[in-house]
Amino acid sequence: MNRKYSQAIAEWVAAYEATAQSGFNQFFDPQVYHELIAYYEEDEQLDRAIEVVDQAIAHHQFSAEFYIRKAHLLLETQQEVLTLEALNIARIYAPNSLEITILEAEALTYMDRIQEAMELLESAKFDLSRSRGEMSEILLAESLIYQHKEEYELMYYILESALKENPKNKEALDRVWLAVELSKQYENSILLHEWVINEDPYSSLAWYNLGHTNSYLGNYEDAIEAYEYAFIIDNKFEYAYRDFADLCFELKQYQKALDGYLEMVEHFEAESETLLRIGQCYKELGNIDEAWAYFLKALQQDTLNDEVYFHLGTCYAAQNRHKEAAKAFQKAINIEDLQEDYYLALGQTYFHLKRYEEVSPQFKKAIALAPEQTHCWLQFAHYLLKMNRGEEALALMEEAVEQSFDTALVFGQIACLFFLGRQEEASYRLGDALLEDDVFHKALFQVYPELIEDERIQSLIAVYLN
Repeated sequence: MNRKYSQAIAEWVAAYEATAQSGFNQFFDPQVYHELIAYYEEDEQLDRAIEVVDQAIAHHQFSAEFYIRKAHLLLETQQEVLTLEALNIARIYAPNSLEITILEAEALTYMDRIQEAMELLESAKFDLSRSRGEMSEILLAESLIYQHKEEYELMYYILESALKENPKNKEALDRVWLAVELSKQYENSILLHEWVINEDPYSSLAWYNLGHTNSYLGNYEDAIEAYEYAFIIDNKFEYAYRDFADLCFELKQYQKALDGYLEMVEHFEAESETLLRIGQCYKELGNIDEAWAYFLKALQQDTLNDEVYFHLGTCYAAQNRHKEAAKAFQKAINIEDLQEDYYLALGQTYFHLKRYEEVSPQFKKAIALAPEQTHCWLQFAHYLLKMNRGEEALALMEEAVEQSFDTALVFGQIACLFFLGRQEEASYRLGDALLEDDVFHKALFQVYPELIEDERIQSLIAVYLN
């Protein structure tokens, strides 16, 4: 919306608000009424939008457009009976309007009068004068019936037909992804959206949907490319930027993710979560100063964002500023005390501060919160060994193995045996563990990193891995 247009809207809204308060109904040009209705609708003031349309009808009572507009608003507010009343009047002034028929079918669908809705749409289909664009709109309305009946596969195929009639039908493109998810038609979705793109290469929605489908199917690079095309075509497509950047972040493509987030905040107001992600990208890329700056910006947006405090703590820890790190981790825990990683981080920090008596309680809290998380047990054992508490570490690993069949925990147990000097037993059990599952043998070094330098152990592992 350009500045001049915005100013005009503001003046019309101010004039309408003033007349509404005074009780005097000022007469506006039909176009002004349409703009006012759109303003209140976009601002989600639907009751006020209905009030404006009623005033418009009072001043322009023979206009089918305003009755149709009212029907749209009533349908949005789930007032189906009043919707049908408005449409009955609209039909007097526009008896051949397809839009009225479609709105009536939608209202009947929501009222569970499915047969009547279907008959209306079937009748509309048999009009040979219909354009392909109109047929697409009829099929779009029909898809709503199948959605309401929870017949999701039919919903998908009807929407596919709607797009084949008109590949530029934005509402059909918007709704087809829901149908894909509900019906699991992911493979067909790729073919459909590739066809739409072939017909309309600049369809940002089609590219976006294609990105979703490829992401679901694990075709991540294709998904990233599709999301990127979506926001290149439409630089106001916020969700395309966000999904592109989030997927890159999950794939640890931090530079690409950073580029996506930074481009997004050029066009849209930055939320705390977005600023947090930007900070995380900078941290992963080794730029701690920039990470700091964005974490602090995120806190300005949301002072109760526990993740920000956690990541600030990791920045302090990376700079060996462990006192500040401990304070940041504690703040994160004060806000959200059900995140095991916060307790792990605080336990590690207490170790670096030589507050050894406070290390174990934090690790125990992490394990109590997430006993199924192998890394919690392994990290606790690692720090127990660093504190030369090998028997405690072994007992911990034995308890962990009893609770879980995760082979990584068995390797952690073996690491403790090596630490305690029980070489023969440890070597024998290492051979058995490698025969059973060699994928998790690196847990051995997570618990007791000094074993990496042990040539005898490396040779033994090499024999089993080869």
